[in-house]
Amino acid sequence: MRSRILIISYLFPPAGGIGVQRALSLARYLPDSGVEVHVLRASNAAAPVFDPELCKRVPECVHVHNAFTPEAPFWLRHTVWNWLARRKKDDSNKKPEPAAKPDGGETMPAPGQGGLKSLATRAIRRVLSPEPEVLWYPFALRAASRVIRRHQIDTLMVTAPPFSAFLVGNALKQRFPHLKYVADFRDEWLSFYLKDFEYQSGDHARRRATEIERNTIESADLVVAVAATSLVKIRGRYPEQPYEKFTCISNGFDPEAFTDFHPRPNTTNKLVITHVGTAYKTSSPQFYMDALDALPAEQRDRIETRFIGRITDAEQRQFANRKSDIKQLGFMPQTQALKAMEETDCLLVTMTNDISLPGKLYEYLVARKPVIALSPASGEVDRFLQETKAGWCVDYRDQMAIQTLLGRLSQQKAETGAIEQRIASDETIQRYARPHLVANYAQAMARLKK
Repeated sequence: MRSRILIISYLFPPAGGIGVQRALSLARYLPDSGVEVHVLRASNAAAPVFDPELCKRVPECVHVHNAFTPEAPFWLRHTVWNWLARRKKDDSNKKPEPAAKPDGGETMPAPGQGGLKSLATRAIRRVLSPEPEVLWYPFALRAASRVIRRHQIDTLMVTAPPFSAFLVGNALKQRFPHLKYVADFRDEWLSFYLKDFEYQSGDHARRRATEIERNTIESADLVVAVAATSLVKIRGRYPEQPYEKFTCISNGFDPEAFTDFHPRPNTTNKLVITHVGTAYKTSSPQFYMDALDALPAEQRDRIETRFIGRITDAEQRQFANRKSDIKQLGFMPQTQALKAMEETDCLLVTMTNDISLPGKLYEYLVARKPVIALSPASGEVDRFLQETKAGWCVDYRDQMAIQTLLGRLSQQKAETGAIEQRIASDETIQRYARPHLVANYAQAMARLKK
């Protein structure tokens, strides 16, 4: 009997960015393993970017279902939250400094301080806990139940973030016990999101997240992480759960996206370094730009840096009054972004969290351009580049080491017109092709039914 899967993914094309790529690849390649694929997405998702061209990669045989969410659009939600956060900060500046909480989370005003805006901020955090996308839950649950009944679904997959989508999966597993339930963690929740994303900081969010994650792990038949360290951390929190319930299936690249990709040398007299993707707190380009500005003018003037993608408001302030040649090109659909990567000398990734492995690294890999990574030594990014031999990783806190690398590469470009090449082998690259990874995923799910 042919397997039928429902993939619940809050973000799905026409939403864009790296956050849709895993669900899109599963929908695209699972039919090759004989699986009938249904996808449930938020019809009006509060996505930060959109890329309608990605819809062309969804096969006609895939059934896409929609569920409304009552959230405000991303730009409005973002504006309101920033305004509240700014007012809270302004209020705190007028009063004695509040004490930071011992867990390093949200700094809350002392009793009797903070004003109405701080009270509003705390109220919003509690109502929209663990995150604003939780408003999608009742609508997604209703729509998913209809799909399961109507199409006789036997396997359920929830891919997150947003992590509140696991609430839908947990409820469905209770409602339909026959379902094989797969919990797909595209990021590590408790050690990454709760640590580095300001909205999800604080004791209340952590308690709620811990509760949801435990219910998810206990309910799921298969728990999938995308990086080895993340797998160890998730599995380590639940030692009572069967070891074989957990597995790691990495992110990767879609070969079709690179059909017309033709890497070519950059023929300008400058060393061109390109960063693709969102610049936010944990992927801040500050450390790169600080090191670049600290170079002697002769070296600094030989480097041009291009940023393609969304830059959050907080990180946008890091770009002010820079000495170096920096071009902000904004968000581009994936096809345009890849075209811009063809003629760069190097690709830049910044990641201050040691357990996160940015999805763009796999596209960097197949672009066959050396990668400059600013990330903790011995972290996931460092290990990935050592394994693939696809570039250099320098600790983001070591400004002198960053300057030394940039200075050496710019000198090579000035003297020879090229730089030393660190590119992964074809065999290594093909390990991360999405069709291969999705086939492994299909095998893992097939084993659940034996």
